[in-house]
Amino acid sequence: MRTGVLGGTFNPIHYGHLRPADEVREALDLDQVRIVPLSLPAHKTPDDIAPAEDRLEMVHLALEEFPHFVCDPIEIERGGISYTVDTLAELSEGSCRGHDLFFIIGADAFSFLESWREPLRLLGMVNFAVTLRGEQDAGEVMTRVEEKLKGLDKRAHFKSVGENMFQYIDSERFINFTSVDTLNISATMIREWIRSRRSLRNLLPPSVEGIIIRRGLYGWEE
Repeated sequence: MRTGVLGGTFNPIHYGHLRPADEVREALDLDQVRIVPLSLPAHKTPDDIAPAEDRLEMVHLALEEFPHFVCDPIEIERGGISYTVDTLAELSEGSCRGHDLFFIIGADAFSFLESWREPLRLLGMVNFAVTLRGEQDAGEVMTRVEEKLKGLDKRAHFKSVGENMFQYIDSERFINFTSVDTLNISATMIREWIRSRRSLRNLLPPSVEGIIIRRGLYGWEE
């Protein structure tokens, strides 16, 4: 089975997460995409993050519109700070044993892969599905990433094996770049709009908006 994995705080989940991931699913012919909400993100402060249980329920409800998507609570059940390399290792040995995994990530985040925990191990563990927006170029992104990773290991190398596709040194793992439609939506923007009582129409599934209103999340007040 070809399985995509998309992790994130999802604070809250919105169409800017879901629609590009669905484009990746179609482009790479994935059988499913597992959405993995973080318990505590490693690179963000928790000041404005909704409780994990609320974020998990929002993801569950949002995926009713996306039949090929699955909500995976692995990180929230584990608790603590979430590191991608640990989660993907656990998935590979557990619920996704035998799957061909594709870690979905935006090109901007991928460009800072050298700052992640055990990035070289991560590259040898799963395939990457990197989303490109606007004028971003796969070759340029890959060159920057390789230069930074060589600071960790001079042997780090990628070779082009097709249009927008690269192979990581002597492994069977690939970096697949996919252009996606740009949606001018962010969780930060949504939280600001909630506080100012602006309409959230077309930004996130109505079921997610319903939880935000009922539970008074992100400063919502009746």
